[in-house]
Amino acid sequence: MQFVMHGAQQSVKDVILGRLQENSDFPAMSNTMNMINQLKAAEDASVTELANIVLRDYALTSKIIKVVNSVSYSQFGEVTTISRAVNLLGFENIKNLCLTLMLFGHFREGDSNVEHLDTMIKSFYSGFLAQKICGEVSFENKEEAFICSLLHNFGKMLISFALPETIKEVKSVSRERGISEDAAALSVLGGRYEEIGMAIAKGWNFPTKIIRSMHKLSRTEVKDSSDEIDQLISIASLSNEISNILSSSSEKKEMDERLGKLADMFKTTFTGLNRKVIAGVINESLEDLNQFSTIFHINLDSVPFNWQLMTWSDKVVKPEVMGAGVLHADFTSEQLKSIDVIAGSEKEDTPDSVFSKGLHDVTCSLLSSFSLNDIIRIVLETMYRGMQLSGDGKTLFLVKDTEAPVMRIRFGLGSGIEGLKRWFNVTLDDSGDIFNKAIVKQHDLVIKSVEPPAIKKLLPEWFKHRASAGIFFIVLPIIINNKPIGMFYVEGNKKEFLKVSAEHLNYLKMLRDQTVVAIKQKHWS
Repeated sequence: MQFVMHGAQQSVKDVILGRLQENSDFPAMSNTMNMINQLKAAEDASVTELANIVLRDYALTSKIIKVVNSVSYSQFGEVTTISRAVNLLGFENIKNLCLTLMLFGHFREGDSNVEHLDTMIKSFYSGFLAQKICGEVSFENKEEAFICSLLHNFGKMLISFALPETIKEVKSVSRERGISEDAAALSVLGGRYEEIGMAIAKGWNFPTKIIRSMHKLSRTEVKDSSDEIDQLISIASLSNEISNILSSSSEKKEMDERLGKLADMFKTTFTGLNRKVIAGVINESLEDLNQFSTIFHINLDSVPFNWQLMTWSDKVVKPEVMGAGVLHADFTSEQLKSIDVIAGSEKEDTPDSVFSKGLHDVTCSLLSSFSLNDIIRIVLETMYRGMQLSGDGKTLFLVKDTEAPVMRIRFGLGSGIEGLKRWFNVTLDDSGDIFNKAIVKQHDLVIKSVEPPAIKKLLPEWFKHRASAGIFFIVLPIIINNKPIGMFYVEGNKKEFLKVSAEHLNYLKMLRDQTVVAIKQKHWS
């Protein structure tokens, strides 16, 4: 199969995108990736918007929190909310982690494709290597290095997923002609892996740092540079080349020799890099890979690259020995699960665990340098997840206008927040509506349904004509020194209120009370 990157013939890029579009879930995912890529770290609203995108995907939320709490990020202590993860690791790092996990989650459908899964595992392992290398060469942003190294082989990831037969052809040409796989890809595809990956990543608005880090450095391009992007490119090339050596050599002695030459190649860039250092980061990254496989329920025994890693670590176990007289062909993957996988499946977040962990995150933030805005976002996220809101559910934080007797939305999570900001304004007056009653009497109110006539009479006109009839909502005013400062508003489908317990409502009050403490201690940023 011959592709060209330019000209009248269809490019490999278009073929790959066409194959991806054949999956019904991909257009929605592609749209979400574009939305995330357009968020700017300098804009305060972007943090809430990013959390909002993530929180509407329970699986993605769970994976991000698990990854942030993995060995690779253990220096931060336990992190239980997306909002705090952003505060600790930085907006861009969490944004890029979201993109990566979304792609991996989509590509998991290709697990039966051994070539594709092998490529993905090698890429993640390269990311773990990059983090360890950062510690050895004093490069500060380990998280950014992880993402750039993981996506260094983005082009091959895409091709192995969308065009698995083409990858086999590339490898066949590489063996027959005695040329590198990159050179074979140029012959078969009309473009190198990195060119294809860069072209698609650019179309998806990936950050420039990530796109540039997809370039594989040649020996003549390796240089000493203090420029951050140059160093990221070097770390990405180095970590991926280590993985390539481990995957393509069958004897440890040969691996050692090639790794030594690689260390020599990069010693002008990274002072102190040598064969011993590389050997150390290889072994240290094995634990990260094992934990990653548990998070994503991947059986590494089926991955060729993992067999090579075991050869390196002198722990190789022949598959046929594992199966002899013990495992039978009629056993399914569902029947054969590791203890870690089974234990992990038992730990799915419950409302109580979400609330209690969220309270812990707020407490940790109160004792640190986080801003009031950061803490309120953690509270909103905990309320949203703990109440298990779905569909059109939402949590809002309103704050009193300094120049008018009205409360306006400052932050919100859930459905249609931008539209709500145009009309959801609580006027502070003597009208006696439900919101003013809660504020004047300093009571937390739960409205199980807005349909009973007695409740309708208490709803302000601006709310009555726009709010859905099938909702419940909860109002938690924030009063300090007898002055109304703001309020939390929680809304969901009234049918879902049946699963809300008194304990859940108490958690909401505790989170509001912690917000009061935060307001007294912190300042708006």
